[in-house]
Amino acid sequence: MPSRKELEALFLEHLPWIDRVCSLLCRRHGLAGADGEDFTSWARMKLVEDDYAALRKFRGESSLNTYLTVVVSMLFREYRVSRWGRWRPSAAARREGPVAVRLETLVRRDGYGLDQAAEVLRTSGDTDASGAELARMLARLPARTPLRPSQVGADELEHTPGPASADDLAQRAESEAERTQLHGALSRALDRLDAEDRLILRMRFWEDLSVADIARGLALPQKPLYRRIERTLNQLRGHLQAAGITPDEVRSLLGKLEAE
Repeated sequence: MPSRKELEALFLEHLPWIDRVCSLLCRRHGLAGADGEDFTSWARMKLVEDDYAALRKFRGESSLNTYLTVVVSMLFREYRVSRWGRWRPSAAARREGPVAVRLETLVRRDGYGLDQAAEVLRTSGDTDASGAELARMLARLPARTPLRPSQVGADELEHTPGPASADDLAQRAESEAERTQLHGALSRALDRLDAEDRLILRMRFWEDLSVADIARGLALPQKPLYRRIERTLNQLRGHLQAAGITPDEVRSLLGKLEAE
């Protein structure tokens, strides 16, 4: 078992990565300025607590950077609960059942769009309901006051539209159903990739990390990584086409990735 001095050295060595993960989480969840700094300081303190207990639990089943990313993400959820209270589903959602509870949590608490929430629910096997059905379900649930007010400027508030009716939501969901299916196909195609290749794509295009950062984080040589990312994108394109996604649809799905 590593000594306290060794754990401290490990913590200091990986502190830039820890701060980077904190910054990404803050950006994703709308924490800025002093709020973001507060979370970063709190997360550092939690990692140091009990003589670096979190680092001591690392068993080498992944890279340390990957492990720290998971730990800091879990710490963010703990921080959110400690600062703004624990989320509880509405009585209406509980009456509707587990799918409604999960849908309400994804949309009202976590800020997912309806199509994103539908994809999560289907991918996890919670439901096979259509986008229109989920939209009608969401419309039956009460509007919830966020646990923490959003950082929205006065100009944005002046132009915020009113709540949509159930019919409006259903109509919008029908038009989004095809896009939701495409994103589901992308999720399944990603699952067919090698685990490390999938992680590299997520770090590059979902977490906005540079190739240099990925190379350092995963202890990989940087120069071949560019070709590896290009090759993995080609594999992903092939999996999508094999699943019946048309070339135009593939370009639509991967256009943002390939442009970066």
